[in-house]
Amino acid sequence: MPRTIDDEALSKRMTLDVSAPDGSITGLPMKSIPHMEFPRVIYRHPKEPYRKIEYRNAQHEVVDVETVPADHQTKLVADDKELKAALKDGWVLKPYIPVPPPDPNAALYEGPAAN
Repeated sequence: MPRTIDDEALSKRMTLDVSAPDGSITGLPMKSIPHMEFPRVIYRHPKEPYRKIEYRNAQHEVVDVETVPADHQTKLVADDKELKAALKDGWVLKPYIPVPPPDPNAALYEGPAAN
């Protein structure tokens, strides 16, 4: 659990030994930081693992197509009621880890070597 300096206890101290370990009787007084459940971020995962972006020139001709990994959408919920409603709508608690796009040259080197 994360810890921080207890400012209230520090202001009541007459002496402070900075060489002593934190949390000891003579060192810096420490307190735990409580974990907050809300606000919480939830995620919506994409249906396709990657998307294609078309680049066009001045004549609107496609000059390049780039394949990029798809990303998740995020939403911030403030309480348990909003969380349950969002989970029912298809949002999830775990973030989406994108998969790399396929290598267009992978088929060139698969299978037995040609002689």
